[in-house]
Amino acid sequence: QGVRETLAHAPRRAMGYAGYAPGHTVVEKTPIERALHRVSSEDAHDLLEKLTRNVARAPGDPKFRRLKASNATIAAKVFGNQEVLDCLLVLGWVREDVDGEDGLSLPSEVPGNMAHVRAIDAARIALRRRQEEDLRARIRARALDSDPERAALRAAYEADKAERKAAEPVTQGSVATQRGPGTMKTAKDVGASGSSGC
Repeated sequence: QGVRETLAHAPRRAMGYAGYAPGHTVVEKTPIERALHRVSSEDAHDLLEKLTRNVARAPGDPKFRRLKASNATIAAKVFGNQEVLDCLLVLGWVREDVDGEDGLSLPSEVPGNMAHVRAIDAARIALRRRQEEDLRARIRARALDSDPERAALRAAYEADKAERKAAEPVTQGSVATQRGPGTMKTAKDVGASGSSGC
């Protein structure tokens, strides 16, 4: 009795095929992780980390919570880069007048967060890996194109793929085509219907 009640109130887990537990769980990215994934340069990650780290180290210092568009560097690297601006807005920065100028401010109730600094660092490492993978892929493609034997193999592969695609089952009905002015005859017309009653 007690065991059944315990099992009945236990948290349910997603089950996989044949009742086995799934092999892995898909973890949803946080909004800041999604925004950081869209940042396409390490320089942008460096700037985001510096701004976020400054607030985390000195959360009560107002100078680290205000950015003015009149500053040439801020104008170019923050307001001129939508990816960076989007990340800051997700981190809690608000676009508003700062001392009568267009700018961004981080409200005092938003605490400094070293977890965000670590997330930025992880995103920078992930970007570097993607860039390295893209570079290796381009190098492999160039090597393939410059090697006649490998290029021939690639061409043969593409031809084989096209042939397999052409051999796929027909999914559309045939269309009647006019073949000339001839007259059509049935099997019955030529005495080949196979019925003795004809």
